[in-house]
Amino acid sequence: MNLKQKLALRSTLVCAITLLLVFGSILYLYRNLTINAFYSKLENRALLSAIIFLEKDELNKKKYQEYERRYLNTLDKETLQIYDASGNVAFVPELSPYPVDEHILNQIRRRGKHNFRAKGQQYAGIYYEDNQGDFVIISSGVDTTGQDRLYNLSVILGGLFLVGILINYIFNVVLAQRTFKPFSSILQQVNTISTKNLNSRLPQVNKPGDELSELTQTLNTFLERLEGGVNHQKQFLKNVSHELKTPLAAILGEAELSLDKERSPQEYQQVLKKIAKSTSELNSVIEGLLLISGLRNNTSPSNYRQFRLDELLWEVLEKLHFKYPEAEVETMIEVEDSDLLQLHSHPELIATAITNIIDNALKFSEDQKVTLKIALTEQRQLTLLVQDHGPGIPVQEQDKVFDLFYRGSNTQYLKPGHGVGLSLTKHIAEFCNFDIAISSVPHEGTEVKLIFPAA
Repeated sequence: MNLKQKLALRSTLVCAITLLLVFGSILYLYRNLTINAFYSKLENRALLSAIIFLEKDELNKKKYQEYERRYLNTLDKETLQIYDASGNVAFVPELSPYPVDEHILNQIRRRGKHNFRAKGQQYAGIYYEDNQGDFVIISSGVDTTGQDRLYNLSVILGGLFLVGILINYIFNVVLAQRTFKPFSSILQQVNTISTKNLNSRLPQVNKPGDELSELTQTLNTFLERLEGGVNHQKQFLKNVSHELKTPLAAILGEAELSLDKERSPQEYQQVLKKIAKSTSELNSVIEGLLLISGLRNNTSPSNYRQFRLDELLWEVLEKLHFKYPEAEVETMIEVEDSDLLQLHSHPELIATAITNIIDNALKFSEDQKVTLKIALTEQRQLTLLVQDHGPGIPVQEQDKVFDLFYRGSNTQYLKPGHGVGLSLTKHIAEFCNFDIAISSVPHEGTEVKLIFPAA
């Protein structure tokens, strides 16, 4: 069952319940009105009977005959009983199955009148005071006319209910089809979009506040994000394949060259060193890509813990010393309070980010000094400043340095690399919630600042 059919059936169900409540209320109220009207009629019959029987001696013959002709013996299954003060039947023959006892008679005397039902008939009793004594008059009958009218009304309302439900269902089906027609059109257009035409967009409906307009806008926004993601994925795969080809080609070339002819142990050692270096570069690229992928898919800070930034910096410098034993590094810590050097974050990821930045600074500074400084901002935020005196970054390329596999045009041929380090650092900064800023002057140097949130 599709959504249109569900909507039509549910709307019809609501209409059916509404009609049932309305028609049921009409039938219930009409039944009560009919019953009360017949009780009133019975009361009037009892009163007229009292006049006819008890006031007969006071009426002239013509008037009495007129009352008798107009009001007596005109109701279906009509019965009449007149009881005197002693509870005995007077004026009319006693009816043996008549359901009247002393309790009912006392109620009528006490209240003045009393209505009740028994054996499928309605009964109305009144208390009447006369110069001949006090009497209780009870009139009963079957409201055949009222019951017929009630039955006819039930049939009419039942028929109207069925016809109304049928008409409502037909209208709801037509309305649902007209309502969902634009959505069906949108679905057909969406189904025509594939990876080959992701630049296609749905026609915009310019109706503010309209659900169809919001749906179209949402789908177009989704298509834009999807197109951007697919294009980014294509570019990513293209760059990955290009970056992995270089170390793989180097490994394969060295292996083939060493197998070309018999070589000395020293030559084999040289070949193995080159293969090990290329393998290390390849492993570094793969590990960086895996770490970036993990950061994108992980939002849990479960590995956060307390550590000191200065101690983490010394550990990073100790590891880099083996790679750059001749490098000159000046470290300045301008924060005297050790409590202000505390960070609550992911120390391993922070160490990786700092390592990437300092490694770049040492790599491109040649023999010049690299300056590291830990300080506090005016907002009491802890910062790490890394400053080198390398070739710098061209102005037009400074907004691209965090792109994956991007390498500056003035340095890509000077030093080996793959353009993964700064992109990984940017992802770490976003994951660990700290800011990173780069300023560079070509031919003078680059300054990188890590700004950590205040504790």
